[in-house]
This record gives sequence, structure tokens and C-alpha cells, in this order.
Amino acid sequence: MDILNDITVICFSPTHTSRTIAEAVAAGMNGTPGGTDGHAGASQQIRIVDLTLDRSDSPITVGAGETVVLGTPVYAGRVAPEAVRRLRRVQVAAGASAPAVVTVTYGNRDYEDALVELYDIAVSIGLSPFAAGAFIGEHSYSTPEMPVAEGRPDTLDLADARIFGGECARKLDSPGAFAPFHIKGNRPYKEPSRPASDTSHKASGASTDGGPAKTAPAVPSVPMTADGCPLCGECVAVCPTGAVSIDLNARKVLTDPALCIRCCACVRACPAGLRTYTTPFTAFLHEHCSARRDPETFL
Repeated sequence: MDILNDITVICFSPTHTSRTIAEAVAAGMNGTPGGTDGHAGASQQIRIVDLTLDRSDSPITVGAGETVVLGTPVYAGRVAPEAVRRLRRVQVAAGASAPAVVTVTYGNRDYEDALVELYDIAVSIGLSPFAAGAFIGEHSYSTPEMPVAEGRPDTLDLADARIFGGECARKLDSPGAFAPFHIKGNRPYKEPSRPASDTSHKASGASTDGGPAKTAPAVPSVPMTADGCPLCGECVAVCPTGAVSIDLNARKVLTDPALCIRCCACVRACPAGLRTYTTPFTAFLHEHCSARRDPETFL
């Protein structure tokens, strides 16, 4: 059987880790240089649909002859809610078969129910998942002083993703490619955790995701003690929800807490290194989640 045609990567990836993994999987499926043998007739086109900065409501159509690789980050053991909203725009053309590989990227703590959730989302929008993988990316709350999975996905992660892509291509070419397969996770999914800035459960001494009680600034910001922000606008450009803006009259950057998803894309993008998001949860992660975790794949 030879049903692998063009590959479409659809991702939501504020700090680029989920897109990097999804592209590596697609490369492995396509048998491109640096990957694996992949698909015997590897001549597919790879299309990238990055939803990170696309806040429109227009449908995204998957047509006949497309195999989809989904890539999203994990937030507190679930698929990032903003990714869920944007993936709902995907539509499979009438009569089309749409095989899919689902991938999540998490910050070296645990992906819990996110992979099962993404599988279910894929089914709900008309895709036919036949493989799944959970990979590691640098945690959004990682800092130079307290790194958490710093620099990941690294060379080994990308090699694993390409190998997995090759395995996906071979499975898709085999009889029974769409037979049910096991994915680690639970249904019903875990309850969403409160954001790190929520202090309503401070007195309990524990968080909903196994860490200590967490208090933090509501949004990333520039500390008052830092040198003046140059107002370059990089943080505005990378914000996936439009939460960041510049007040030229006040000469400062504003962040709307109602829109901020605490992805820390703005922190990563600040060329002056002035923008920060400091939460006690970083120390917990650094202490308890520093041992290297490896990708987990399911076929």
C-alpha cells in the first residue's frame, strides 16, 4: 500500500519547540537528508501551517492526498488551550482521507493527558491519527539561573523525531495502519491547573500539578530595576494572542493579563534580555525535573 502523499505540518508553537519537532517528524516521513530511510518513494511536498501568530477564524482545509503532522505544546499536562481553539479551524475536505500523526512537546516534567487529548481533537476535526509522540522542549519557565531542559529539542531529540517519522511512513504503507493503538494518558483528562499567577490556593501549600503553591507576576514584564526598555517591539511581534502592546506616550510595554497565556515567547524574544517571568515554580522544576527525559512514541 502506498498512500503517503504530501505532508502538512499544522502547529501552534510560541517558543518554536513544537514546530521544530513536528517539522523533524515530517522530514523523517519524507526521507529527507539527515532523516531516516523514511518512505520508499519520498518525493512529497511539506507544507507548514503555523497557527502561532494566526488569529483569524478562516478555515484550514486538508485535502485528499495530505498526511497531517500536528504539533502543540503541553501546558500543565494538557494541550495548550489556545492551540485547541485554533485547531478547531481545521476542516477535512468532503470525501478525503486524512491520516495524521499527533505530537506534543512538554518541558521535561510530564505530558500527562495531553497526547490522548490531542489524539481526540484530531479525530473530532476529521483526521485519522495512526501514530503519536511526546517530545521534550525547554520549559517556558526555564531561566539561565535555573534551567529546565535547556536547549531542547537538541540534536538527539531531532534525530529521534526523524526516526519516528520514518517509522510513521512505514506504518502508513503497511496493512492495518489505522488499527487502534495504545497512547499513554487518561480519559477523562486531568482538570486544568490554575495559572502560576493565581494566588487563590496559596494557603493550601500545594498546587494542582504536584508542585508547591505558586505565586508569580500575572504576566511577563520588565523589572523596575532594569535599564530602560528600548521599545523595539520584538515582544509585540511574537505574542500569539496580541496581549503585548507599546504605549509610546508612556514609553513602556503593556501586557493584558486577560489575553496573556504565559507562553513566555516575549521573554525568549527580548533582544535586551530585560523581559522576565519569575515564578517559584521554576525552582521546583529545576530541582525535581532536571533529569533528562526521552521522547515516548506510540505506533
